[in-house]
Amino acid sequence: MNVQLSYNEILGYVEDKFHVRPTVEVVDDQTLSVSYKISRFVPTINVDVHIDLVSKELIALSYDCSSIVNGLLGGVVGFMQERIPREQIELSTDNKKVLVHLDKVEQLKKVFDVVVPTDITFYSDSIVLNMDLA
Repeated sequence: MNVQLSYNEILGYVEDKFHVRPTVEVVDDQTLSVSYKISRFVPTINVDVHIDLVSKELIALSYDCSSIVNGLLGGVVGFMQERIPREQIELSTDNKKVLVHLDKVEQLKKVFDVVVPTDITFYSDSIVLNMDLA
């Protein structure tokens, strides 16, 4: 079973919620490059996100970016942790890793009684979450 989200849907949501519209480019089926131009006078921020592991309990991501962007992400982490509990999402700017603890998200527990995520694949126009029946 697959759940497919188009980049246009995702970017539209981000634009509606956060009033920014980043661009995305597929590097390979496990790596996505996300860019955002803050202003004409500031260089483009670019982060390559790689899927390391997908399981029922955890999505592990690594990312690659400049040290300046990594420093900015530290500020974003502080902002996010006020809204998202640390037990659900961990971001380590030291080793450039993100851990999404799916088993700690109450809203997903009933879903994972029926399906188990197995992989995330990046395509030219969409992200696909691959799942097996539990």
